[in-house]
Amino acid sequence: MSHSLLATVFGQDLTMAGTYPALTYDLFFDAISNATSTVVIGQVSGIHEGDYIALKANNEANVLYYGQIITIDTDTTSGLMTLSINYIWNVLNSQILVTNRSGESYEAHINALINQYSTATSSVLRDITVSSNTPYQVTSSNGAQATNFIDYLIRGFKLHNTVLSVDGIGQGQLNDKPFFWPKISIKQVTDTMNFNSDNLTFNNWTVTDSRLLRGYANELWLIDKDTVDMENPTVMAKYWLQNDGVVVNQLNSNVYQPTQVSIYLYDKTATDNPDNDSIGRANLGGNSYNHSIQFSVNLENNFISLDQIKLGLQSTIFYQGRQYKSVLTSYEISSDSAQVRLTFGNLRFGKNDLISDTNN
Repeated sequence: MSHSLLATVFGQDLTMAGTYPALTYDLFFDAISNATSTVVIGQVSGIHEGDYIALKANNEANVLYYGQIITIDTDTTSGLMTLSINYIWNVLNSQILVTNRSGESYEAHINALINQYSTATSSVLRDITVSSNTPYQVTSSNGAQATNFIDYLIRGFKLHNTVLSVDGIGQGQLNDKPFFWPKISIKQVTDTMNFNSDNLTFNNWTVTDSRLLRGYANELWLIDKDTVDMENPTVMAKYWLQNDGVVVNQLNSNVYQPTQVSIYLYDKTATDNPDNDSIGRANLGGNSYNHSIQFSVNLENNFISLDQIKLGLQSTIFYQGRQYKSVLTSYEISSDSAQVRLTFGNLRFGKNDLISDTNN
């Protein structure tokens, strides 16, 4: 059976509006999209769009989900309120400036950006812990440019397997009135686990593997952006992606053929261009082969607990004789199901991140 959850709503001043039984819910935990979840409670007053909400199981101290209320749909006939909610990072749904930068802690870099660009740091994002330090390098091929902060966090997950998570609730007093805030950590996920389709604990498998019918480029051409002859472009360099994920500058038998070509338009007049090898690695290195793996697992089982199901979980998955190195990119928990639906995708870890207008 599904878990019984309690929904605690906090106003935008972080004072508690109340705690209510979640009559139904559909929660999405997603590291690569700003997914919307829903919670249904009985009709009450004093809840507004923009308020914050924490969900946890009855008699459990750990926060299962912490988000922001986006819309409220009240049905006066049934006496029910449907709350549409996004994960707490929704407060960062605005633009930041991106430039060339490198450092020894991507996590501290994200924390610095939150403090610089978000007025929410004075309230809901007041308590952030950097729990790991991952070297990073960001190269903006078109100079300084604006990008969405959540998109930047998603890039960081794909490149460094770093996640922003809520680990608990803090409490303070202001003018003799209690207020509550989420305790947030920024960290690289290093937990690992193996999954095998032969294990009957896991069911309802869906696997998409483009290893042979690829949907990605494995050959890159760096072309002078001032080229005027499409039949004879000025090619400055070429790179290929081998089937082991290594980017090379010579075509060889380890490259799947026929190749699929991607073009990078190189501005020779720019003063802050990355070197050619960096462009090749950044544009091809994350492609390797694309796969998406989904399966379900009962909430009550002897193999994996709900506490172990975390975004970024590094996994080796064995499915019908093939082995996949993968990470948990999303999962879904619903009051209508006694199972958790898990979604895994490619490992794409690295140090360098090349950002361009065509690469966002």
